[in-house]
Amino acid sequence: MVSHVMQALDGGDAFIAKSAALTGFSEEELRATGMSQEYRAVVRERAGLDRYRLFLEEEPRPDPANEGRGPQEARAELADAVIRLWYTGSWPGLDGAAPFTVSARAYAAGLVWRAFGGEPPGVGPSGFGSWAEAPVDAAAGAGAAR
Repeated sequence: MVSHVMQALDGGDAFIAKSAALTGFSEEELRATGMSQEYRAVVRERAGLDRYRLFLEEEPRPDPANEGRGPQEARAELADAVIRLWYTGSWPGLDGAAPFTVSARAYAAGLVWRAFGGEPPGVGPSGFGSWAEAPVDAAAGAGAAR
């Protein structure tokens, strides 16, 4: 078990396998986003190495007497954060830390767009954040002939 976790910490295969199980997308689909290494780094940094290792370990059989306490609760919270990271490109924050969008590329690669067959707003030809600037022809006024 320990060698499997240590290998995962170096190569990311266990992170991808766990992410595939959580998101419903295949390992190949997750790798194709180009975000797996960056997401793994975010999770390791934000969750901490011990919590990350716990997340990667095989889940023990549920113990009804211990439900909702200790490592199982920590694993579930981190699993939720990883799902949100893959689907939205944003880290939700743990332990009171502020949430943040990993990058414009992460936003565009979010699985939510693939899940419903759509395109991320603002990522088309004009690019992410283009709504923050006035259009080039804004000086001509609304309704001006093009």
